[in-house]
Amino acid sequence: MMAPASTAGVFELLAAQLAAFQAALLLASGLHKLLGRTRTLAVMHEFAGVPRSLAPFAVSAAVAAEMLAAGLLCTAAHRAAGGLLAGLIWSVYLTLILRSIAQGRRAVDCGCTFGAARRPLGTYAVARNLGLAVMAAAVALGSSSDAAAPVIGSQILAALALLALYCALDQAMALTPPRAGELL
Repeated sequence: MMAPASTAGVFELLAAQLAAFQAALLLASGLHKLLGRTRTLAVMHEFAGVPRSLAPFAVSAAVAAEMLAAGLLCTAAHRAAGGLLAGLIWSVYLTLILRSIAQGRRAVDCGCTFGAARRPLGTYAVARNLGLAVMAAAVALGSSSDAAAPVIGSQILAALALLALYCALDQAMALTPPRAGELL
């Protein structure tokens, strides 16, 4: 018979699951930057405003931060730090998105998608990054105890399923809805 779960225990398990998802997303994001280096260099310059001569260093720093955060999120002892770093990463991306929107540069490629389809920056991009930042904060807060739950195999599989759903939602949000009278 199972003992009743405490609220703190349930939150710890949720934090471990969210940590696994965030780690998978950050790892995929870092690899995506490396594999699409030409696009990433352009994004660093055009979206983030990094001078072309410094863009390679900025890409390396972004990839290193994402990989470090992913690694920290995977270890129970360092999960809170990983959550804080992930929250900082998502907050920086959110700030850059908000800046581009405020400057009227909604069509700029933010490098936020894994697929070819992109949509102008707007509510979805803001909500996505705000949600990821809040999720990272929940991981940091839920992992602050010394007995943080380890990430287990089933959580890794669930994290990969969430990552697939995240990517599918991202591509679906990039689709332009048909106008009245248009054929699909």
